[in-house]
Amino acid sequence: MSHEVSLVEFEGPLGELVQQCKSNRGRFDEFKLWLKKVVTGTFKRDMRKEGWTLLENAPRRISPIIDAVPFLKNENSVKGDLMATRAVELDANYGQEDAEWLLEHQDMIPVKLRSYYLVFPATKWRDLDGDRFVPFLYWHGGRWVLRFFWLDDVFRSDDRLVRPRK
Repeated sequence: MSHEVSLVEFEGPLGELVQQCKSNRGRFDEFKLWLKKVVTGTFKRDMRKEGWTLLENAPRRISPIIDAVPFLKNENSVKGDLMATRAVELDANYGQEDAEWLLEHQDMIPVKLRSYYLVFPATKWRDLDGDRFVPFLYWHGGRWVLRFFWLDDVFRSDDRLVRPRK
């Protein structure tokens, strides 16, 4: 059984866009990849239930042994979009499904990381006001907690990306 999304079912402006994309095969393939990113994602804390829109996501792929990765380069802070770009460059671009897996396996997060906010920029959300957010974990009340950070804000030296230990 195929799990491919049927694009012929869309109507209105989205249906018109699909038809335009079908006439240009390269653009149609690009559109299908974008659509797959937007409609996928299995989350314990699914912000779509709050009316948010999933803009981007990467499926879970983290390993049990992780390191925290700094992303600043002789700076005190950077905007979220630059932090997300550096996450890709540093091979530390993990998403909310990874964060939620780590929440279920908190004993695998090294104690030394409790002083950092662990950011997972491969998942991006848009709230009802149009603001973009990324998930992060932070140590609070004796346990790791999942929250969302405004992507247009700045990320500082106490924020870290996460990747498997090399």
